[in-house]
Amino acid sequence: MKYEHILIGGGAAGLYFAANRNTGAGLILEKKHAPGQKLLLSGSGQCNLTHGGSIKAFIGHYGANGPRIRSALYRASNLTLMRFFQEHGIRLIERPDGKVFPESMDADQILQLLLKLSRQNGWKLRTNCPVTSLLPRADGTFLINGTYETEKVIIAAGGCSYPSTGSDGSIFPLLEKLGLKLVQPRPALVPLTVQHYPYSCLSGISFQNARVQVDGHKLADGLLLTHSSFSGPAALNLSRYAKPGSTLTICYLPEKPRLSVPPGENRQAATFFADCTKLPKRFISTILQRAGIAPSAKASSLTGKQQKTVESLLTCDTFSVSGTSGFGSAMATSGGVSLDEVDLKTFESKKYPGLYIIGETLDIDGDTGGYNLQFAFSSACCAAKL
Repeated sequence: MKYEHILIGGGAAGLYFAANRNTGAGLILEKKHAPGQKLLLSGSGQCNLTHGGSIKAFIGHYGANGPRIRSALYRASNLTLMRFFQEHGIRLIERPDGKVFPESMDADQILQLLLKLSRQNGWKLRTNCPVTSLLPRADGTFLINGTYETEKVIIAAGGCSYPSTGSDGSIFPLLEKLGLKLVQPRPALVPLTVQHYPYSCLSGISFQNARVQVDGHKLADGLLLTHSSFSGPAALNLSRYAKPGSTLTICYLPEKPRLSVPPGENRQAATFFADCTKLPKRFISTILQRAGIAPSAKASSLTGKQQKTVESLLTCDTFSVSGTSGFGSAMATSGGVSLDEVDLKTFESKKYPGLYIIGETLDIDGDTGGYNLQFAFSSACCAAKL
C-alpha cells in the first residue's frame, strides 16, 4: 500500500498538519480506537489552544530550549493560529489570565474541525493501528509495519504523558533504533511529591500568588495542595527542573504581613494568624502543629522563638523532592528526540530526508496555559510547508 504521506499519530500536532497539508494520498495511523484522545482532555476538556499576548513573550515559557524554537513560533504564531480557527468558524475567547479557548469551551469542536479539514485535504484515517516498525529504504522511501510504503513520514506520536490516550512513548525505541539521539523522557507539568508531605488532609486549598522555588528556579504563581503532592501552575511549571533530592521552597504569602503577636492578644493562635495572613484557618492550624504549637493556644502565649518558627514555615517552607506523580498525571513530556536531530525551520530529520518530527515527540515542553498546544500547532504548520 503506497501513500504520498503517512502521519504517525492522530493528535493535535498530526491533525493540524493534515488540516494544513493537501495530499493526493495521505494516511493517518492512529493506535487508539479514535483520534484526538489527548486533545479532548486539554484544558480539562475545554481546550486551552494557546495564550494571548506577543509571541515574543512565549520564548521564556519553554525552559532552556525556548530560544531554539523562536523561528517556528514566529512563523506560525498564536495570532496565526487564532486566525486559522476563526476563519473556519470557531469563535475564541481570551480569559483575563491570557488563556485562549474556543467560545464553546468544548475540545470536541476543535477535534471535529481538524478531522473535517483533514478529510477535505485527502487524508484517510486508520485507527487501532499502532506502529511497530519504521524502516528507511535505500531509495529514500519508508516502510511502516512491513505494509505501508511512503515517500514522507511525519512523526506526531506525542511523548509519554497520559499514556492511556496513546501518548505512551512507544515511538521512541523505533526512533532510537534509527540512530536518532533521544533526551531521556521525564514527566513535565506534573504535581511534585516531597518527603514527609504534611498536607494530606488539606486537599483543595490553594494559594493564588505563592512564591515557589526549585533548585534556584523561581515562580510566583498559583499553588494547590492535593492529598499527596503540590500542584497548581507554580508546581507544574517548575516540575521540569525537579528531580529526587531537589530542594523545594515555598512562600505561601504574596506579601509579607506583620506576624508578630502584640501584647495582650487573646485570640487563639490559629485565629490570629489566619486573620493576619488571610489564609485558611485549617491550613494555619496545620502550620502551628508543625511548629509544635496547639492551634487553640492563646496567641499572646507564644514565645518569640515560636513566632519566628511560624513565620519561617509560612515564608520559607522547605521540602526535599522525592519525585513527581509520574506520566499518568503529567500533562506533557520533558525530553524526547533531541532538537539537534531536526531542521528547526521545517522539522525534517537531518539524517533521514523525508522524515519529519513534530509536537511532543521532540525535546520541548512548555508551561501550563496553552504553550504546549501552541508548539504542537506551530511545528505542524512549519512542517506542512514541506
